[in-house]
Amino acid sequence: MGPGFRGREESLSCRTGLEGWEADYYRGTCESGKEEMRIFRLTGFFGLILALLAGSSFAGEFVFDTSEISMKLPPDQDRLSVEFPFTVKGDTPVTIKEYQAACSCLSAEISDNGKLTWKPGEKGVVRGNFKLGTIKGKIEKQIVLSVEGKVAPVVLTTKLEIPDLFAIDPPTLFWDLNGKGEVQNFKVRVNHDEPIRVTDISCTSEQFKYELKIVKPGWEYEVEVTPLHVRQRAFGLLRLKNDCSFKKHGSAQGFMVVRVPKAAPEKK
Repeated sequence: MGPGFRGREESLSCRTGLEGWEADYYRGTCESGKEEMRIFRLTGFFGLILALLAGSSFAGEFVFDTSEISMKLPPDQDRLSVEFPFTVKGDTPVTIKEYQAACSCLSAEISDNGKLTWKPGEKGVVRGNFKLGTIKGKIEKQIVLSVEGKVAPVVLTTKLEIPDLFAIDPPTLFWDLNGKGEVQNFKVRVNHDEPIRVTDISCTSEQFKYELKIVKPGWEYEVEVTPLHVRQRAFGLLRLKNDCSFKKHGSAQGFMVVRVPKAAPEKK
């Protein structure tokens, strides 16, 4: 036995007055008692946890199959419905305080005639109904549910990619008031499998002079815009009509604005 162990044994003999097999027996009894005490404490701890769990219930919640839907639509689609199925998990009912879709193009409804309180295990659907009208490009819209007893709302997101067959860029041309009234351009590009031709162009303001230029017939155009002056604020809308077979894509519009210059950021 190494010196460290002998020292421990000698110390035990000094403290207890026991030697030889009596000291070994005493030491074994002490270690066994400590182990039993640890087991007793662990047993009591886990017993307390189990008792607490047995006496409690799990709060109910909506569990959705998905909280986000992404879709690419055909160019002529005007209406669309998306569905978010859910199941109520937990031991208690769940109640929807309110639900809303903050956009005029989207309305929300809940299955079972708009039922607001759902019991554990029940299944339902939140449905979003879109009226897209002339909306084109990429959009992202949300349906928001406020649930009783929950701080954070449930957010259901729909991402749509709607083809823009006759796209104008940029959407707005800006000039600074009393600045340089230089020529600026709108660019129009056809994103279709067949050509689209411009049939008419007009503007709502006489303060802007414009000229259509055909870059590639049926596929690419430019419109040069020049303000007659920039001595006063002005606003105009430029509209281009075309011969596209889809009514939704039968025109494109851009805006022209003479505005007060943005203030330069203060130097620190």
